[in-house]
Amino acid sequence: MSNWHQEPLPPIIIEEEEEWEVSQIMDAKLKREKPWYLVEWKGFSQDPESSTWEPAKNLKNCTELVEDFHSLNPNKPAPSSSRA
Repeated sequence: MSNWHQEPLPPIIIEEEEEWEVSQIMDAKLKREKPWYLVEWKGFSQDPESSTWEPAKNLKNCTELVEDFHSLNPNKPAPSSSRA
């Protein structure tokens, strides 16, 4: 059995704040009538336990990934401005 542990990549700095880089959007749901996304983080294992649910407002720097997710999953909840 391996004891190998992959260290996550350090956060990047955007506008003087630490920010983790998104690898991909896995799912979406509504919470209090607002979209939340299941995010897989770059540099973390692909273990589902390392993915987190994030509100759309936390993903403002990865809009292309969010748009790609909705292109592939048009029936998933999206922010009002994403649906044209």
